Amino acid sequence: MSDVYTDNMTRNDSEVQRLDTQLDYINDNIGYLLHPAVVASLPPKPQIADIGTGTGKFLLLLREQNPDAILDGYDISPKLYPQESTLPPNISLSVLDMKQPAPKELHGKYDVVHARLLVAAMLPTDWAIVVRNLTELLKPGGFLQWEECDFLGVKYLRGLVDSKVEAIRFMGNLFSDALRERSEHGWCTLPREMRDAGLNPVLTDVTASDRLPETRKTLTTNVTGLFFSWARMMTERGAPGAMTNDRLDEMEKKTSEDVESGGYVRYEIYVACGRKPWELSGALRGVHLLGL
Repeated sequence: MSDVYTDNMTRNDSEVQRLDTQLDYINDNIGYLLHPAVVASLPPKPQIADIGTGTGKFLLLLREQNPDAILDGYDISPKLYPQESTLPPNISLSVLDMKQPAPKELHGKYDVVHARLLVAAMLPTDWAIVVRNLTELLKPGGFLQWEECDFLGVKYLRGLVDSKVEAIRFMGNLFSDALRERSEHGWCTLPREMRDAGLNPVLTDVTASDRLPETRKTLTTNVTGLFFSWARMMTERGAPGAMTNDRLDEMEKKTSEDVESGGYVRYEIYVACGRKPWELSGALRGVHLLGL
């Protein structure tokens, strides 16, 4: 299985911390783990899958709200998974390539399939394929919920009159330009891809990454950490145009000063939820075709 996530991202202990922090501030600003319409659809003991689960933290938080749920996490790599012995008995983590057809035993298994921020692992041609594959996992009446962010529309703002954002903007533009082709999809295309896969209705929700102002500094520190993790990876690989380590040290210091001055990052978070239509029984299907 080809792990394209590692083209631009790392899988190490520092990435575990960054992803868990990112999960927290996005949850805070969205205001929920599962969309209210999805929650309203859940049976008493739902089966829920988290795709690209990473550290599994989404499932751990979801278990606090749904202690009787059966929660399965899937990722193309298990490198960020916690030790199996630390997981509650109703959470399991497995390896799955979402770009390939899912095993038949997973078809129609889940009441909810959830995915979030997979843009770094997706090429422009992958979105429709993955939405179709994940739709196969749903029970009739089940929901696919997917969150992505508009990183191309990111803004670099000052929180105070004398705040600085120049270094944050410089590093952010480097990162955005490198991932531009990938970032043009997902957040704006998922509703269409869900409809094309037969999901109906498709619900959408949009909020800002700074809906709660108190999350600005944590979010910006987290995001700039991503910029430098990526930039140092490019330097190690000898990528064309990569900065020297000395230059990166200088820019990291300036970026930290910008954050401390009140400079921050803002972008929009998009949520798309599509429901798999209910299947009609043979008798009801005949009545439906007769127009009764």
